[in-house]
Amino acid sequence: MENWFASALKTLIYPFQAGGHWAIEGVTGTWGHYVWLVGASAENERLRREVALLKEQSAQTEELRQSYDRLLTLLQFQRNNADEKVYAEVIGEVNDSFSRVMVLNRGSNHGIKKNFGVVTPLGAVGKIQSVTPFQSVVQLIVDARTKIPALVQRTRLKAIVQGELDGRLMIRNFPRSMSVQMGDMVVTSGLEGIFPKGVPIGRISHIEKKAYGLFQTVTLTPVVPLNRLEEVAVILLAVDNIHHPLFTESEP
Repeated sequence: MENWFASALKTLIYPFQAGGHWAIEGVTGTWGHYVWLVGASAENERLRREVALLKEQSAQTEELRQSYDRLLTLLQFQRNNADEKVYAEVIGEVNDSFSRVMVLNRGSNHGIKKNFGVVTPLGAVGKIQSVTPFQSVVQLIVDARTKIPALVQRTRLKAIVQGELDGRLMIRNFPRSMSVQMGDMVVTSGLEGIFPKGVPIGRISHIEKKAYGLFQTVTLTPVVPLNRLEEVAVILLAVDNIHHPLFTESEP
């Protein structure tokens, strides 16, 4: 009888025992899943911080690499070019409907004077417009007030290159009989004394020759990326230039 009663009792309470066991297992499983999610979330946050740090370090490394490349180019320029120069960083720019200028962190205390030529290893940038002891303003070659005596390198034809505020350079009223071709390089003639002879200015990118008239208009694309400059060189003394700027007074 006792064995029968015990067996019946076990049969009656088994569903409750099983349900309690499942409930306990469920709670335990849910808690474990919650703990796992919390741990995974913390790990993800740690990984995100590490990725952000690595991206920042990568950006800094790339910036250092580009700075090194630019400075190495300037060093090679210094070795290959005998002109006396002072190097400066671009610290400001003005691009409006009237002018195209930039500001350098070097001035009269560094030997810079008005009308000195500004270049990069690629070519002409502009001329010094005004000077203070520690800064100077450069009038870019694409400023509408800029006019540069030049030569078409291939043919040695003389021309006057004028700046355009849209970033182009123009040779206006160029004799129709003068032969020019797309891609011709135009360089400084050295006649005004601001730039030494032979400094690249731009390549011919468009030729407008009407069916009639005595002249043609030539458009140049500057060889120097003027909107991406960070360092430039100001020519203090051009070794092979017999013409020096006529007005080189320092400004207060």
